[in-house]
Amino acid sequence: MANSDAKTPQKFSVPAPFYWSVRGVHAAAPLFVGLGNLESRMLARRLAAEHVDRPVYICGLPRAGTTITLQMLSEHPDVVTHKYADFLMPYMPWVWNKVFPRIPVDAMKKPVPRIHRDRIQITRDSAEMGEEILWEHFFPHIHEEKNYSVLDGSTANPAFERFYREHLCKLALVRERSRYVSKAIMCVVRMQYLRKLFPDARFLLYVRNPIDHVASIIKQDRIWAEIERDDPRQIEIIELTGHHEFGPNQVMANVGRPEELRAIRQLFNDGRWAESRARYWAYVYGFVVNQLDDDPELARRVCIVRYEDLCADSAVTIDRILAHTELDPAKFTASRAAYSEKLSFPDYYKPAFEPDVLSAIVASTDAVAKRFDYDVAAIAQRVGATSPAPTAP
Repeated sequence: MANSDAKTPQKFSVPAPFYWSVRGVHAAAPLFVGLGNLESRMLARRLAAEHVDRPVYICGLPRAGTTITLQMLSEHPDVVTHKYADFLMPYMPWVWNKVFPRIPVDAMKKPVPRIHRDRIQITRDSAEMGEEILWEHFFPHIHEEKNYSVLDGSTANPAFERFYREHLCKLALVRERSRYVSKAIMCVVRMQYLRKLFPDARFLLYVRNPIDHVASIIKQDRIWAEIERDDPRQIEIIELTGHHEFGPNQVMANVGRPEELRAIRQLFNDGRWAESRARYWAYVYGFVVNQLDDDPELARRVCIVRYEDLCADSAVTIDRILAHTELDPAKFTASRAAYSEKLSFPDYYKPAFEPDVLSAIVASTDAVAKRFDYDVAAIAQRVGATSPAPTAP
């Protein structure tokens, strides 16, 4: 979405120290959770003066503008986020952020392309989705499709709630910033629980027209399958850090109607990726719009951000985001101007589906898409059948 050259794929290799560090921390997670609690006790007096102030959760299905929004908001001087470097030690944010800058390691100091091949460049200090590791530890079932994925107002996990609240306070304390912003894709099915934990939380719900969205996700599925063949360590690290969105091993959220989820999974396993992804789009976003209809108070906390508006009407959309999150716009003037100029639609791929697949996408997504003011049939007419649809490797 942001302008940079993504037409020539570049190899990204996982540095061995990073790989073994992430694996080691994952294997010893109970130990590090204990050390994280010890860290909190050591900081108890300072943490008593901290509180989680209007946290912001950027959620929705991937490939809808969540990453670039996180990077953009991370430039606000009040905002604290997780960073790529935090993957090495997610459980002790205060100690880690004191120690890591002093370690003489050059890895990812300079910008490198994301393995997504989406024009976004990253360093170890770039903002990224970091809290999913914590959710996975305290809710071990969270990424198993056979289990119901939704966490709502009836959910209770005192150990997680204490650890998570202290974790966010420690992150704000060590970074000396007050407003936590998270790219928390899976929190699209946890909004009611998060609202229970933080009544003043704000949610940015990202959505994209289903034809382009499906095409973008399939592009990532193909890249993930290619990486799995070439360097399985990359996929292993991605999964250990809480990312399960793409490729042959991707995990779908179970939001009820298990028979529908089984049908979606069967389509995927049969190599009918576009139809599977389209039905999953309707499955998840249909759940979300129904939840917002039934919970007006939650709906007031949610700002719907359409990918197309972010790209085509960037300044106005950024202003909506700032207003909803109550981030001071006066401190964001330069970043607002820069992102208003560089946000754009991708030019390195186009959606291309056979007519029968395109019709299937329209049929399965049209009703839900209308809730977001998308006319999928009209979009399908513009797209047409320009080339054969991508097939599963």
